[in-house]
Amino acid sequence: MNQPLVVEVNGLPGAGSTTLARALTKCFGVVALTDAPAGDAPPDLLVRVVGAQVRSADTAAIAMTEAPILVVASKCDTRRADQRPSAPGRQVYPVSGLLAGLTVTQEDVELLSEWQGGGLVVPVVAAAFAEHPEQARLLAAYGRWGLARAMAAVAEQPGIDAQALTGHLRAASGIDALAPPIRALSGQIAARRRAHRLSGLRLLAARGFDRTAAEYRLAAESLR
Repeated sequence: MNQPLVVEVNGLPGAGSTTLARALTKCFGVVALTDAPAGDAPPDLLVRVVGAQVRSADTAAIAMTEAPILVVASKCDTRRADQRPSAPGRQVYPVSGLLAGLTVTQEDVELLSEWQGGGLVVPVVAAAFAEHPEQARLLAAYGRWGLARAMAAVAEQPGIDAQALTGHLRAASGIDALAPPIRALSGQIAARRRAHRLSGLRLLAARGFDRTAAEYRLAAESLR
């Protein structure tokens, strides 16, 4: 497939669809949309983002889709493994879209190193950092679990730089577990694209818009 993969990312409000869409674009270079693609071109892949549990609206959306689909439990960094949702007949991939989409700066690394050396503990309640702008900024960007992971990495790997810490947090996010199932769906995605092209060419030929050219392209496409 020469064209970028078009992924529709959707879920109930607050599930983390927008955050995951940004992470998919950053990590895999796909075109990730949180709204259905404009026009009549269907998405190549649907990613359904679920929250703390798979709700009836999620189940209905999964059942109704005609596109290949993956189910992702985003915000997995906020839940223990035994609290993560499951969907009958579907594998649910736990992913922290927040960490996967994060780009650590060298300023962040220096702050984390300073805090780690000073014995700073990541608070359970975000309000504890409210009077400290830099601490509040990093807590919002990394999340509580991500900030704790980042500080642990700084302690375990003295001299770690921003690029390496970004990679460390991406690995912890779980997003790379989506690559194998996406690759496994490539044949199905290619077949759907071809079927859509053929359908469009047949419609052009039937309508008579440059019919000769449309029929030629249709014949050529049918031989592929």
